[in-house]
Amino acid sequence: MWAFSDKGGRPCCLIPEATALFQERHDALLGTRAEAMFFYVARCYRYERPQAGRYREFTQLGLEILSPTPTLALQRSQALCIGFLDSLGLEYELNPLVKRGLSYYLDGQGFEVRCPRLGAQQQVVGGGAYREGAGFGIGLERLALALTPAGSTLP
Repeated sequence: MWAFSDKGGRPCCLIPEATALFQERHDALLGTRAEAMFFYVARCYRYERPQAGRYREFTQLGLEILSPTPTLALQRSQALCIGFLDSLGLEYELNPLVKRGLSYYLDGQGFEVRCPRLGAQQQVVGGGAYREGAGFGIGLERLALALTPAGSTLP
């Protein structure tokens, strides 16, 4: 993470992903509803060396389903993700049994979508179930690369 103090000496952090923010604010976001769905676009940051298709600053498109039934929310979020990618005409490989490494995922329940033509950085989507629901994040820059016709470059 990019953690630093601002000019006033207050601690700051640039977020590496947005899912944790929805988990932190779960109760406030749900209110009196039993379930809620959120789509978001977030600027995120990695504190590591940039590589082809892996940048220090990137855009995360995400969907979070806050729900008391994480397994059902996972099925719904995965179906929504696949429907979105199919609507773009993207050729991809889905792994519905990925063990997600982030601590907030339930028993590692997750899924990934990869585009093999992207080479070493081929993961375009990562998602999974967590205590408060389920969701996924799409790396916009990698999605754009995956949708770029072979032999051409992004503007």
